Amino acid sequence: MKKVSSLFKASILVLFSVLIVSFSIDKKQQDPKLVGIWKGFEKDGQIEGIEKHWIQQRFEDGSYVIMFTTKENCEVETFTEKGRWWTEAGKFYEAAATTKDVDIYNYEVKGEESVEFKSIKLSGKNNDTYIFSDYRLDLK
Repeated sequence: MKKVSSLFKASILVLFSVLIVSFSIDKKQQDPKLVGIWKGFEKDGQIEGIEKHWIQQRFEDGSYVIMFTTKENCEVETFTEKGRWWTEAGKFYEAAATTKDVDIYNYEVKGEESVEFKSIKLSGKNNDTYIFSDYRLDLK
């Protein structure tokens, strides 16, 4: 009976250790300066002839939601995107829920009001040509 009890305790301890390690591996860091509601705009930045506006909310838990409005040849479309974001070693990572690809950017916080992003990888491909800025929305 004592062997079974010791074996059970050891099994529980191993299981608990595995759970702790897996949670710590999955834990991503978020730069608190990027949390909040941001707006942005670009024209011809990713696709020639497309004007894009967005409002993005980045949450402390690493989730985000973006509302995009695009305009091309006087046609306007809106759509939303949800996903996860994190920062590591001076880089910003964004993973939309609808894809397995992770977009990677260098970023620079410019005061409390803006952040500049420079792409490294977009849609799974190396791309260092896309540059844009987000501007903090003051909702007070």
